[in-house]
Amino acid sequence: MLRNLESFARFVAIVDAGTMRRAAEQIGVTQAALTRSIKILEEDLEAPLFERRGRGITLTYFGEGVYDHARQLLQDATVAASEIRALREGEQGTLRLAAAPVWMTSILPPVLASLQTSFPRLKFELEARNYSDAIPLLKSGQLDAFFGGFQKLESLPSFLVREPMFLSKLLVMARHDHPLHSQDEVVVEDLLKFPWVSFQSDVAYLDTINEAVHNNTGKAISASVNCDSMLTALELLRCGDYLSLLPDSFFNSVHGSELDALSPQIDEITFQSGPVFRRSLRDNAAFAKLLSLSKMRAEKLHN
Repeated sequence: MLRNLESFARFVAIVDAGTMRRAAEQIGVTQAALTRSIKILEEDLEAPLFERRGRGITLTYFGEGVYDHARQLLQDATVAASEIRALREGEQGTLRLAAAPVWMTSILPPVLASLQTSFPRLKFELEARNYSDAIPLLKSGQLDAFFGGFQKLESLPSFLVREPMFLSKLLVMARHDHPLHSQDEVVVEDLLKFPWVSFQSDVAYLDTINEAVHNNTGKAISASVNCDSMLTALELLRCGDYLSLLPDSFFNSVHGSELDALSPQIDEITFQSGPVFRRSLRDNAAFAKLLSLSKMRAEKLHN
C-alpha cells in the first residue's frame, strides 16, 4: 500500500483540483504522468476510480470511497513522518509551536530563551493561534504542540496529549485610575456605563460576561472596540475609560502594568490552560524540558 502513496496523493490532488489539467499545474507534473499514476492505481485496486465524460471526470462510487481513505492515509503518513522525525532529530530538530496570546507574550518567550542555552542547535517555529485553529494542524502533523486555554474539551486522537498546567481566571480589567476603582462596590449595572474592548479569541470573552450582565439587568454590553490583538487591547485599557474581560495571566505579568482588576458581583469565570502536543514528544529531552520550564513559569505568574 505504501508504494502507492504518491499515486494516492496524485489521485487526491485531481479530485480536489476538479480537473486533470489544474491538478497537474498545482503539483508540477505533466498530465501524462498523472494519467499513468491513476492507471497504475486503478490496476492495483482492480476497479476504476473515475468515469470519463467528454473532457470532464467524475468519481465512481468506488472512487468516492477510495478518496476518503486516501485522504486519511496521507494524513496518517504525515503524522507518522512527523513522529519519526521527532525521534530521529531529538535536540537538533525543529519544534513547531503555536500559542494563544497569554503564552505568546507572558510565558513562552523566557522559556524558549532558557531552553536555547541548553539546546543551542534546536530551532523553533512559533506562531500565534487559538485552540480551534491549532487542533486541526496538530491532527494533520503540521504542528508539534499548542499552548493555550482549553475552552473546548472535545475528545482528541490517541496520539495527542492535553495537559492542563493552571486554571486561568477571566477578570474585568481597567486602568488603575478608572472611575470605577473609586467606588466602594462595583455592581453589574456599573459595567454598562463605560465603553468595552472585546478581545476575540476562540470564544469572545465579551460574550462570556454578557450572560451574567443580561441575567442581572436584562441588558447587554456592546463593544466599542473589537480587537484581535491582546497587547493592543491592553494598551487601549491604559489609554481610556475602557473595560475588558481578560485572563488574569496578563494582569500578573509586565503587560498588565497600570491595570487593576475590578470585582463586580458576577460568578467567577475560569478555564484550564496548558499544552496539547504529540505523544511521541514525551521522549524528546528538549521538549520535556520545554514542558518543565513552561510549568514553572506559569506557576510563577499565578502565585
